[in-house]
Amino acid sequence: MNFLFVTPKYVNRGQPYEFYLGLAYVSAYMKHKGFNVYCLNTCHYDDPIEKQLSEQIDSKKIDVVCTGGMSIHFKLINAILDAAKKIKPEIITVVGGAIITSDPKLALENMRIDFGIVGEGEETMAELADALCNKRDVSKVKGLAFFDNTNLIVSEPREPISNLDLLPIPDYEGFEYGYFIGLSAPSDQITYSILDEVRPGSIITSRSCPYSCTFCYHPLGKKYRQRTLDNVFREIDYLIEKYNINLLVISDELFSVDKERMYAFAERIKKYNIKWIPQLRVSDVDESVLKALKDSGVYMISYGIESMSDIILRSMQKKITKAQIETALKLTRDAKIAIIGNILFGDPTETEETIKESVEWWFNHRKYGMPLSMIITLPDAPVYRYAIKNGLIKDKLQYMRDGFPIINLTKLGDTRFKKLYNFASYYTNDDRNLAAGKVVSSKKEFKLRNGKNFFTIQIRCPECHSVSDYKNMHRKSFEVYFFVVCRDCHARFPVKTKKGFREDYTNFYLIRHYIFEIARFSINRFPIIKFIYYKYRHNRVKLHKTI
Repeated sequence: MNFLFVTPKYVNRGQPYEFYLGLAYVSAYMKHKGFNVYCLNTCHYDDPIEKQLSEQIDSKKIDVVCTGGMSIHFKLINAILDAAKKIKPEIITVVGGAIITSDPKLALENMRIDFGIVGEGEETMAELADALCNKRDVSKVKGLAFFDNTNLIVSEPREPISNLDLLPIPDYEGFEYGYFIGLSAPSDQITYSILDEVRPGSIITSRSCPYSCTFCYHPLGKKYRQRTLDNVFREIDYLIEKYNINLLVISDELFSVDKERMYAFAERIKKYNIKWIPQLRVSDVDESVLKALKDSGVYMISYGIESMSDIILRSMQKKITKAQIETALKLTRDAKIAIIGNILFGDPTETEETIKESVEWWFNHRKYGMPLSMIITLPDAPVYRYAIKNGLIKDKLQYMRDGFPIINLTKLGDTRFKKLYNFASYYTNDDRNLAAGKVVSSKKEFKLRNGKNFFTIQIRCPECHSVSDYKNMHRKSFEVYFFVVCRDCHARFPVKTKKGFREDYTNFYLIRHYIFEIARFSINRFPIIKFIYYKYRHNRVKLHKTI
């Protein structure tokens, strides 16, 4: 049998996106076990999903299509399943990831899935593939969900993989990581602005998390496991040799569980002379830790902060305090390391007092660049179960189809909650009331075929006042500000877009921008215009299919 692993189409060709490693891990394991495996990264091609799949299914004689992802990717995953079944009705579809693990029944009853992988996918997928190839009883495969006639069968749970070193490194090549890495530019993300030519790599050195924050869901189980550093550095060596990466993102849910391991990692990575970013807890850092991380190439740390109210932190089961957060943030900036984190609103115990406490702290500490946001209620997090129990989510399928809109979990009235939501949305980009960097000079260096201009911009940091040259910068939007990281003190700060990309601010660019903005606003605001737009688009699609 021939297996095709397909990534959901997160973006159109040429746009940067997050490279998820889940499918790449399962694909690598399947190849390691000797199965005939092909890969399709739909994000790298312009053709519609159906055409991309048709070419692969026909040319490779595919028997099984495998895909997966998070619940929030419901529509993207559905597009793959619908297209695969339309092209070849008898094809077998397999889906894994949080969308299955969090609620197998919901997914299998409402999506064209033959088999769902519950939990970690490597061993389950290989055993399923072996059963399918040899026509054996699939019900004996652990960690599987499927329908037997009209009965939903969820087989015995599979134990988490205890020795992660036994897994091959992800199938980067199969999913065209070389093309993906070339999509990144310094201005695509704040994190990338530290380098003029960024080649990012992302790895996972451990699985799951030993903590149980109420807004989190751990699709890989609750048992925390780590790879050995020898195994981790073999993957880093591969990424550097194969793709010449110069920036490493540690995508672990939490990297700082074992402090000695973290020290050892920092010491070993120092010789590679690359930048890297970990995810840490504020309770796990002190001056000596931060110095070791800084010396090894860390220029930015992601912290799980979430609130500046001890009441909310306890309710979220964060097991940290406001005092610990303040200490960690101050020490991190004193060490000249940038900070990623946010303030979340909407916990069930949220009150006017807890909101005031976080907002006042935030207004007085804008230098940390902390955006505001709302809790997204995703399956099967504790807050999701709370919402189901209290009737706040009445239709799980519709809620998923709608893309998990923000709901009021609090005791606040809906009017007050909406004001809180609007306030957090307004400050999501964190570009207001912050000291902006000063553009010393801006020069257009070259222009791509798609009309995108690239600039070299000299910017003075508002915190340390040093001037840095930022090359290969391009304008992503006409938002008032874009963000960069100071090349000296690593502060995050906004820069006025108009000043940085002067030559983009021609009448033609501005008129085109405002026409698109007015059209987008009108489509979303007025039902009759929305109806006409989608009716027109539907007719265009029908016409295209008849030509």
